Amino acid sequence: MTWPLSIPLELHIIVSGALTLRILYRRLEVNTALAWIVMLVAMPLAGPILYFLFGDHSLGRRRVKLSADIRRFYQEAHAVAHGDGVPPHQVGPPFDALARSLTAECGFPVLSHNSWSILTDAGEILDVMGRDIDQARHDCRLEFYIIDPRGRVEAVLEAVLRAAARGVACKILADDYGSKPFFRSPWPERLRNAGVQVVRSLPVGLLRSFSRRSDLRNHRKLLICDRRVAYIGSANLVDPRLFKAASDVGQWIDAMMRIEGEMVDALTCVFAADYLLEDGGAKSAGLVLQALPLDRRPDPKPAGHALMQLLPSGPEMLGSPIYAFIVAAIFNARERVRVVTPYFIPDDAIMLALTGAARRGVTVEVIVPERLDTWIGHYASRASYQDLLAAGVSILQFSGGLLHTKAVLIDDEVSVFGTVNVDPRSFHLNLELSLILYEPRISAALHAMLDGYVARSAAIDPETWARRPATQRFLENLLRLAAPLL
Repeated sequence: MTWPLSIPLELHIIVSGALTLRILYRRLEVNTALAWIVMLVAMPLAGPILYFLFGDHSLGRRRVKLSADIRRFYQEAHAVAHGDGVPPHQVGPPFDALARSLTAECGFPVLSHNSWSILTDAGEILDVMGRDIDQARHDCRLEFYIIDPRGRVEAVLEAVLRAAARGVACKILADDYGSKPFFRSPWPERLRNAGVQVVRSLPVGLLRSFSRRSDLRNHRKLLICDRRVAYIGSANLVDPRLFKAASDVGQWIDAMMRIEGEMVDALTCVFAADYLLEDGGAKSAGLVLQALPLDRRPDPKPAGHALMQLLPSGPEMLGSPIYAFIVAAIFNARERVRVVTPYFIPDDAIMLALTGAARRGVTVEVIVPERLDTWIGHYASRASYQDLLAAGVSILQFSGGLLHTKAVLIDDEVSVFGTVNVDPRSFHLNLELSLILYEPRISAALHAMLDGYVARSAAIDPETWARRPATQRFLENLLRLAAPLL
């Protein structure tokens, strides 16, 4: 006598089978696809729920198309799309080919009329931002993953209030999850009452979770004043003396780049797309692209000359251009590779690039904080250390706080600077923003910054690391399995 399958088991087979077909149709990376399929089969109820909440990297086809359309509109309107005629030989091979590829994919060419400075002190960053906001005469735009309105950050928000009071058009776009302290504070109401437009980026909600993955976050950090000056880098709008003080990791250490010139127009294009996609007007059928001013920047081109290329990335774009660029750049390194990132969870391609570079004689350094604010990231990151150390990669642990700066330096010629961590979340899930810098002078400044980090770091000894406790090895290997799903 044959026993019929129970109804719950039949439902499990149907649901897991249907979702498995969806996973195969999406053609995810093999490790990611296998991890999800195993979870769906092994966890009858939790597996499908977790997949619905976190399995889809997309923000929706409509958003992908709108994002591309808005960026193209502003690239043309701000005369960014065609660049300033940078001769190909100014970006040496093989990076000239990579630069052309990024231009074709994202629409942002290499721009040369730029001046820059690097800021590393949190107090100075907040002070200089406040001064530039006070000098704004036409518009002021802020986009941050985290706004924590305490301490010295209040002075920046007060500057925004003053700007709005003198007629400056001020807009703030803050990630809904990362900026919970901000949205729960009185500041949004104060700002709106003063005429500042405050918009939540990627709103979080239970019902939204079933139509859009909830943990896709806007990780960008950006300030633009009058299309005259812009800031980009790793620093959220927080006061490190107060931010996560109870986490026992020390103050967060960040870096920002202050830029004047053509790159400001390129950054304005990204803000325009991000803002319109979250603003109510972008959700209507009649999208009005002229929601932001299109007048050409009246200032003359700055005297500085620095080759820069803007690279936005995230699930609102097709593919992962920043991931492809970093892998290709490391493979093409000839002398040295330096990586600084708080969250370091390299996949197979990054591991192959780093270990291959070390084995062919390239000096490879990875600088990470000694302590992290998440135990999952702490152990998942360290799962790769054994293989890296065996290949000759130097891993240095920074002890002066939570080192939050993100940069990848290739030889003395090319640098990647911005918001991207070397982990799956930054490469494939978050909205990120990077500068590709084809400029030896900027590379030298960034190398000097990293030298300062190294002076406060201790290198991991391969033999000592090999003798670490078995329980630590187990946690590393266990959480390494979750990396493809992060």
